[in-house]
Amino acid sequence: MNKLILLGVGLELSPSTQQALGLASELLEHSSEDLGLVLLHVIPIPYDMTPAWGKSLAAARPFPPTTQDRLQAEHVLQQARRVLQQRGIAPQRILPLQRVGVPADEIARAARELDAQFIVIGSHRNSLAQGIRRVMMGSTSRRVLRLAPCPVLLAIAPGVAHPGNLVAWYKEAVTHTLDEHPGSLLVFTACDVAQVFAPPDRTVGSKEVDAATRALEALVHGGVLCRHRVKGEVRYSND
Repeated sequence: MNKLILLGVGLELSPSTQQALGLASELLEHSSEDLGLVLLHVIPIPYDMTPAWGKSLAAARPFPPTTQDRLQAEHVLQQARRVLQQRGIAPQRILPLQRVGVPADEIARAARELDAQFIVIGSHRNSLAQGIRRVMMGSTSRRVLRLAPCPVLLAIAPGVAHPGNLVAWYKEAVTHTLDEHPGSLLVFTACDVAQVFAPPDRTVGSKEVDAATRALEALVHGGVLCRHRVKGEVRYSND
């Protein structure tokens, strides 16, 4: 194969990743046999964040990926490959690849080293998971767009329906964030939760802030969060 498409695959085959796989399969189906697809999964670098005297965050020591990390990466790549083969793509046109590092950086670096024709990545505008990622580390897709040495195709998954229960929506968002980052100290305010985790295409106003407040208070009563008042502002944390 003389030409390659690079497709970033996350830890799970999310709707946006499945959309990206569908787009890639269509491109391969209507192209010549010399076009192949590289399925790239990047294992994020875990860091030793144990407090120590004289140690700054910049000096945090990276851990090597565990055997479990490698097995999970292999599993999701096998799943992605299976999806493509079910769509009629020949196995010899699919190349799995694992890397370790910052996902967006490694996607751009792999595209450069492989001289990829273009990159395909999934993106779900205004989804709950996307909002959580933006809170913690920013948007991977936006960083790929900035670093990529070649064109990037964003596969947008179908939109999410508006929730019927705003309180439940915000409660799920905060709970999911806590589950995704065990051991981390997270602090929330009602205004931030209402804005960051707002349902798709919804304008944030007093109704949304009130729903976010009630969701946070429910988590306080459930023993999940603690309430603090700092300089007149109510904040909620998991410690």
